[in-house]
Amino acid sequence: MSSRFRRNPGVFLLVAAALATGAAPEKPAPARPPGVVVDDSTAAALGMLNEMRGLYGGDDAWARIEGFRYDLAYTIPGPGGAPVRTWTESHFVWVQGEQRARLDVIEDSTIVIVSGDTTRVFRDGAWSTDSTVVAAARAQALDVIWSWQLPRNLVDRRLRLRQLQPSVKNEPFSTRASFDKPGLSRPEGTVFTVTFAPPTYAMRRLHWYDPRAKAWYLLELADDRSRYGFTWAERRTLHASDAAGEAGPVLWTAVVSDFQIDPFMPAVVPTPPGAGAGVSPAPAAADTPARR
Repeated sequence: MSSRFRRNPGVFLLVAAALATGAAPEKPAPARPPGVVVDDSTAAALGMLNEMRGLYGGDDAWARIEGFRYDLAYTIPGPGGAPVRTWTESHFVWVQGEQRARLDVIEDSTIVIVSGDTTRVFRDGAWSTDSTVVAAARAQALDVIWSWQLPRNLVDRRLRLRQLQPSVKNEPFSTRASFDKPGLSRPEGTVFTVTFAPPTYAMRRLHWYDPRAKAWYLLELADDRSRYGFTWAERRTLHASDAAGEAGPVLWTAVVSDFQIDPFMPAVVPTPPGAGAGVSPAPAAADTPARR
């Protein structure tokens, strides 16, 4: 079996420690009935996800990355593939510390700023006081932040993880994460599946159920690029989907350009020119609780 799928050595280290100290169980473990095996799917999935972190910065490189800056060109296709809407966004995403992001929509000069527990939307030269607009903007920004932390943010023992097929050399494999407890990094009720594929075993498909929209989605990733040990996909295609992961109609395509890995992001999220120093004062209605 490839070392990519090797078993976690932690169990063997614990056994060795017990032997070294002379420790022994008070009574032998009960015999396992014939044909019954331990469900080790969560441990297997954690092992696979740990292996994949090397493609996305690795532990040492990731610790030196403070954030990403890039542009996104979105297209919503119509009948026959002709675009019915296009727009461009410029993103500044912090991946260390508290949740921080700035999303600029170029066409209408809308700016979304997330800084910890506070979200503000700058539009038409003023801070928005519409709590619905602000809440939707925050959800979008947190989704963006979370997506750039994949797959390492799935390495969490609080999640219920499942390896969906045996690990076979040169074959894709998928891991499903169920966010079935409050206080996790996705809304409770989210089901998320990530598929890695050869030859590099980068992420190729993200399939999830969003309890907020009560809908399934499928994101396909293509055109990988890599710099400083970090891999990203420059082309993304979002489909409506179903629980089985079948691709439905295309909701949008997005192309990443001018991607920059930044070891020195600003300590404070920059505010729009002319909006005053700092991100205050903003109306209380614009403050929203953090979703962690």
